[in-house]
Amino acid sequence: MDRLYFKDKNDCSKEITSYSTENVKGIRLYDGDSKTEYRSETAYLTPSRLYFSSNDRPAMNMVLDLKCIVLVEEEEGSILRSSKIILHLLPHVSEQHSKPYTRSSASFIKLAFSNGGLSNFKICIQKPLLERAWEKHTESSSTSHSAPMAFRSGIVGIERRLQEKVENNSSSIQVAFQDMKNLIDMAKDMVQLASVMSSKIKDRHGDISDDETVKFKSYLLSLGIEDPVTRNACSSSNMFCQHLAKEITTFLLTPISDSGGFMSLSDAYCRVNRARGFELLSPEDFFQACNYMEQLNLPLTCRKFESGVLVLQLQSETNSQLEKDTETLLQARRKLTAFEVSQELGISIILAAECLYTMERKGVLCRDDTVRGLVFYHNEFSSRT
Repeated sequence: MDRLYFKDKNDCSKEITSYSTENVKGIRLYDGDSKTEYRSETAYLTPSRLYFSSNDRPAMNMVLDLKCIVLVEEEEGSILRSSKIILHLLPHVSEQHSKPYTRSSASFIKLAFSNGGLSNFKICIQKPLLERAWEKHTESSSTSHSAPMAFRSGIVGIERRLQEKVENNSSSIQVAFQDMKNLIDMAKDMVQLASVMSSKIKDRHGDISDDETVKFKSYLLSLGIEDPVTRNACSSSNMFCQHLAKEITTFLLTPISDSGGFMSLSDAYCRVNRARGFELLSPEDFFQACNYMEQLNLPLTCRKFESGVLVLQLQSETNSQLEKDTETLLQARRKLTAFEVSQELGISIILAAECLYTMERKGVLCRDDTVRGLVFYHNEFSSRT
């Protein structure tokens, strides 16, 4: 309560009349969890202040500056307690105003609404807090008092206003991208540091234990690709796609091998873009690079299923091997779903479903499509014929 102060009603009336967006009657104030004598207040909310008026104070209002509010919370009530709004406040700053409390140990106040209106008041007070409306209100007030309004009319006035808007937007964009530039410079330093650490771990130089080595490797893998390929570093589009295909193969060879030899193109695209950091790839560039893999005789190749699903798979991984693994799994079970195949073989559900569809087209499997889902069984008719 020591953040609130008294102000003459005549000084408050103009702001309340001009800018008040919400007023609620029947509010009781709490200093922290303790009740106060201010039990029937009327609250007036403006862009910069929260006023409390009462018939017991005909000449004075209590004022709380919105810039002092840090957080707004709602305290749920019970059968014997009403719901309340909690206003967490900044630390006390000594001012020359008369105050209801000269010193308070609580860092928050509570507002109890005896006549209702809590939810609407919470929404109304959060809006100026998020927008920091008191700063705009102060600037507009100072501008209107310090300089006379310049009336501009006609085409010249419109052009000037448009020019001012463009200049303001340009300055805002420049400020926003200054932080982005600093972040990019820091990311380059981090990549260089990761490269040095990686070489030390490979050479086993220094006093690094096996546990620390495993931990460092996990950290380095999360940092992504050290030196991503860019168009500016290549003389032609074909060379860029070839180098990019080699980079993708190097980065995804281990993950694809660990996931059963297959990975959907969308998953691969997301992994590579995440690893490249700020040097993001377009879907077209990624797809064109994947089409170069077979020409360059790389360990990975791009394959398209009959349904249109695109995947990256190992050159050594054949469809017959995946189908044999699925058929072996089916022999151990009476039925299979795409989820079960993906779990057992370590592939995505999309690839598991495509494998089952392919085996169905070949007559190896038959389906049972019910409201409980799609289940595949061994085709006994084809085996008998």
